[in-house]
Amino acid sequence: MNDDDLRMNDLLEKGWIKTWMIFEVQSADKAVCVSALKKHVKDMASEPSVEVTQESFTDVDEIDVPEGLKKRGVDVLFTQVCEVTLMAKEFEALVNVVINYAPTAVEVLAPEKIVLSMRDAQNSLVSLSDMMHKFARAGVGGMLIKGE
Repeated sequence: MNDDDLRMNDLLEKGWIKTWMIFEVQSADKAVCVSALKKHVKDMASEPSVEVTQESFTDVDEIDVPEGLKKRGVDVLFTQVCEVTLMAKEFEALVNVVINYAPTAVEVLAPEKIVLSMRDAQNSLVSLSDMMHKFARAGVGGMLIKGE
């Protein structure tokens, strides 16, 4: 067993949550594509109550440009993907990572069962509600409430 596996097992025994995530970035500039994704993962890894235990970046690929972007003058588009194994100290920390770093995919790997305190459940829900209010203030979403 390598050091990463030993560290993950130690954290799991302490109640941490093991997840697998995928992040993807697209850019018309190849260098920006690479630097943006690396910075994104580095910033996420610096979050409190989070440890990135593994990360794997794909090569940068050129992809087809959607028609909408072609009309706006974009003639080339690059993409890169990073797979991350992340340990979160508690569910609230995991929710905050998902809200603030927007993975393309998330899979909880362990433990089999997660038990939340009322405080953790409430704080996670408040974080989600706060995000919805930020979207509404920015004019890009929110909840519509029907009047009488």
